[in-house]
Amino acid sequence: MAKVFKLVIAGPYGAGKTTFVKTLSEVVPIETDVPSVGKSTTVAFDYGKLRVNDIVVHLFGVPGQERFSFLWRIVARGMHAYIFMVDSSSLESVKAAVFMYNYFTSTFPNTPHIIAANKQDIAKVSLNDVRTVLGVKPEIKIVPLIAVNKKMVLETLITLLSEVHRLMYGSTLSSISKSGSDTGT
Repeated sequence: MAKVFKLVIAGPYGAGKTTFVKTLSEVVPIETDVPSVGKSTTVAFDYGKLRVNDIVVHLFGVPGQERFSFLWRIVARGMHAYIFMVDSSSLESVKAAVFMYNYFTSTFPNTPHIIAANKQDIAKVSLNDVRTVLGVKPEIKIVPLIAVNKKMVLETLITLLSEVHRLMYGSTLSSISKSGSDTGT
């Protein structure tokens, strides 16, 4: 029987959460985006699903705008872990993530998570600077990401799952594979 894993993708507006879910999902994702200034914005949540070995991972991308913050706790209820995404293409974008990151770490202090520094193809902020600006504890992993790159998205997911395994069992995963999907870019 397959295990179920609820993963929340959090981060501020424009961090790449919807793109992450779309890149990773094996089913057509559910999106609740509406047009916004220059791009679209999520107003409820994004949903996708995939299978990793015997685990069915349900992906929930939360809206990044503070005016939708009432949804963060609702969508995150029952999550096993989260990936907190930031747009590393500018220092202002990383600074814009501080409120939401503090919300998640204070509201869900025992929930495993990693930080994904997205837009590494145009990054202007180093992973160390992301750590400093957000106040990320040294034991929390920060990974580089380009959310349209399937290989990097899968590596980010595997990093998170390995971290959850380490926290639960005291050891890293020896092997994990994403069954049934191409892992290329």
